[in-house]
Amino acid sequence: MSVPTSALVVPDLLRLRAEQLPAREAINVRGLRTITYGDWDARSNAVAHGLLARIGGRGRGVRVALLYSGDDWIDYAIAYFGVLKAGATAMHVNDSLPVAELERRFAQCEVVGVIHGAPITWEGTADRWSLTTADLDSGDHSAPEVDIRPVDIADILYTSGTTGPAKPFTNPHGTPTYGRGSAALGTLDDTAPLLAPMPMGTTSSSTTVAVLATTTPSPLIVCSPDDPEELARLVAEHGCGTVILTPWTAIRLMAIRPHERYDLSSVKSIGNASAPMPPRIARELLRAMPNAVINSAYAQSEAVPAIMLGTVDPDRPMSVGRVGRGTEMVVVDEHGDPVPTGELGEIWLRSEAPKRLYLDPGLNEKVHAGGWTRTRDLGRATEDGELFLFDRKVDAITTSGRLVSSLEVEAAVYEHPAVREATVIGLPDEERGQAVTAVVVLDGTADDAELLGFLARRLEPHQVPARIHRLPALPRGGTGKVLKFELRRTLARNTPYGGE
Repeated sequence: MSVPTSALVVPDLLRLRAEQLPAREAINVRGLRTITYGDWDARSNAVAHGLLARIGGRGRGVRVALLYSGDDWIDYAIAYFGVLKAGATAMHVNDSLPVAELERRFAQCEVVGVIHGAPITWEGTADRWSLTTADLDSGDHSAPEVDIRPVDIADILYTSGTTGPAKPFTNPHGTPTYGRGSAALGTLDDTAPLLAPMPMGTTSSSTTVAVLATTTPSPLIVCSPDDPEELARLVAEHGCGTVILTPWTAIRLMAIRPHERYDLSSVKSIGNASAPMPPRIARELLRAMPNAVINSAYAQSEAVPAIMLGTVDPDRPMSVGRVGRGTEMVVVDEHGDPVPTGELGEIWLRSEAPKRLYLDPGLNEKVHAGGWTRTRDLGRATEDGELFLFDRKVDAITTSGRLVSSLEVEAAVYEHPAVREATVIGLPDEERGQAVTAVVVLDGTADDAELLGFLARRLEPHQVPARIHRLPALPRGGTGKVLKFELRRTLARNTPYGGE
């Protein structure tokens, strides 16, 4: 049975599946290539033995980078579990990152070696080796005899970088296995596949492989989030019952109107994570997938597995639901004291799982307090525990003494039919302190007067943007989140007190 804090480590999740269902597909890459649980378990054992020989037989404390891209999910999964089975720590990157950023992360994490996909060329250095998955295949498929504990570090992951340069934090084995006993894993008894369009070499890909692929009751299909046409085709061809969509993936999917060419009625559940889903996009998804509900998961990377779970309602877009299993939530004031029901405050989350910690101790002091994780998000809770998100502290806009939620304004901007992408930021303003500023990418035609009039009918006067900027595309990080800090810096420099 499942336990509050799991005694399992991540390789146990694969071992249990391989024992139960060795011939079942573990990962299906776009319907083109697959690997079974038994094969994945055996081949990752062989890589673990090869890695142990390379690093001197002791993995604990050794950090190895995984550099993969595109469709190379199977080699990535084999290498990933090979690193974990050796007792080492995996750091996940992909070849879309600039070389300078890759080198920054390798140095920051003190990486001793890079395991990369065969299509990628990455030269080793005097103090950092570079090998492919195949290079490390020892041919020994026996399970390595390595002592791995739940408190040992499985991964070094990076934040999405929406508020500044991406920051590294540790992920202990006991965090992804929290609450998972052998019976909790279940069997693959749901025949409708789960489709996970995820970017390689990210926190999302690590979770997809380490948790989804080893614990979901559904067959798992993976693909790139950057090809909405293929995403729709895979849903229709495989009769997917669940699709995991970030808001950015959903926006691009709805832009191609896939339901006009594909039957998406097999979808029963849409998993939304990463950020709030714009209400217009949620409504379009529910029309395109008429048998589906949109399930939301709100968490902070540093607080996982503490999580809030809910169902997306386009008429109540800021609701993020109620606490998940093993999660505690409180809304507090600037002193860390709980605020009265319904009042705005900072959201704190906690669970009994081993804590994810930044490599920077100073950041940990700012983020963690008494077992709680300060999310740095603002919200309100109802008497029965439903949480309504207001905004990230850094993104909330103070204009003429009033606090404005950039998320609420963004939701209204997206309602205009000419808007394809939108974000809202505060820019310096001599009179207001900050000016509410909408940054939009348009599909149709709409002048500023029309957009502002449209918004004035949907927002309170102090929420209506004072400025509108038009761009051909919004700057986004690897997970698709808008880099608001970059927009604030660029637009404040170019137009300090005036819009376009």
